[in-house]
Amino acid sequence: MNYFEKANEFYSVKDYKKALEFYKKAIESKDNEASAYYNSGVCLIKLKDYQNAMALLKKALKIRDESKYYFNLAYCYAMTKNNKMALIYFNRAWCLDNDDKDCEKAINLIVQNYRSKTS
Repeated sequence: MNYFEKANEFYSVKDYKKALEFYKKAIESKDNEASAYYNSGVCLIKLKDYQNAMALLKKALKIRDESKYYFNLAYCYAMTKNNKMALIYFNRAWCLDNDDKDCEKAINLIVQNYRSKTS
């Protein structure tokens, strides 16, 4: 059985808890490991469990340096009100893919909010 593909099936029907079970099995069997960590993190984001999502996204980043991994890690930091770390990771994501308009918007929003608080 391909655990990663099965997890993706559950993810596509928004059964994030079941998807997490299969992503965990994929990680254990080294099946698409970086993507399984990343997708697990995204499932946890969908479940609003940002702290645990961050841990999984960081594990994915140890295996693969990818813009969307940094973007979602930054998003978790933003959701937990850690704008400094969010800005750092949004910038890393944008450095890897400077065509990412969502990244640019997120950076500008954080900077704008920061400026309005210090004015």
